[in-house]
Amino acid sequence: MVIRSLTVSSLKWMATAALLAGLVLPPAAQSIEIPPRKVEINKFTCGDFSALATGEERDRVLIYMNGYLDGTRTTAVWDAASVAARIDEVVRLCQQDPKLTLINAFKRAWRR
Repeated sequence: MVIRSLTVSSLKWMATAALLAGLVLPPAAQSIEIPPRKVEINKFTCGDFSALATGEERDRVLIYMNGYLDGTRTTAVWDAASVAARIDEVVRLCQQDPKLTLINAFKRAWRR
């Protein structure tokens, strides 16, 4: 009997804690939801990239594309400084030519 009452009590406490945690979060944190999307990277343009709604979504695309290019080149070392410089170059190339595919912007930046 005591074990059953502790379990029910524990469940009630956990449910109450979860509810309160949801109320404490700022409204922005509660509503952030990035919709799932499928992208053909050979067709995804710099203009498409620029039109993404959130900074987090853009960051995810940049992280993916960086990993994709590093993977195709079998890169075994991650160098934060050179990755940052390459991404800056990608952004510059995209600003110059929104019709350029993002993958080609990355390939150009990785050549430099």
